[in-house]
Amino acid sequence: MPAEHALQGGESDCRNRTLHQLFLQLGLGERAGSGLPKIRHAWESLGYTVTITESFEPYDQSVLEVTKIAVPVQVVELGAGKVSGKVSGKILDMLAAEPCTTIPELAVSLGVANRTIERNLGSLQESGRLRRVGPAKGGHWEVLK
Repeated sequence: MPAEHALQGGESDCRNRTLHQLFLQLGLGERAGSGLPKIRHAWESLGYTVTITESFEPYDQSVLEVTKIAVPVQVVELGAGKVSGKVSGKILDMLAAEPCTTIPELAVSLGVANRTIERNLGSLQESGRLRRVGPAKGGHWEVLK
């Protein structure tokens, strides 16, 4: 089946019958042809693009490429003594737009130290304006009203 057709789903074409049987016996598999569409949807919901390509050299293979979508970020100039309020507001704006943004990404975008971001995140969490969902690695931020 063509790779792009596989991403659309609806037609089952198992490539590894033994592994497929194992998942069926565990109750974790199906024959609906929905595996790649589910993978695509999950990655895209996290802000990634998913493409699939086929190559036939040196052997037949399909390559699934997952790429992070770049979110344009405005760098903010901050002076001494003005850091906390402005940084907190910008952090909330950035996390509302991209909940999976990391502390180093926030620091670079805002032109401040990682520790400044950490302090502001702590304050925002204590004040009930921000909540961490999931683990430190792999989780995301939820901006609360």
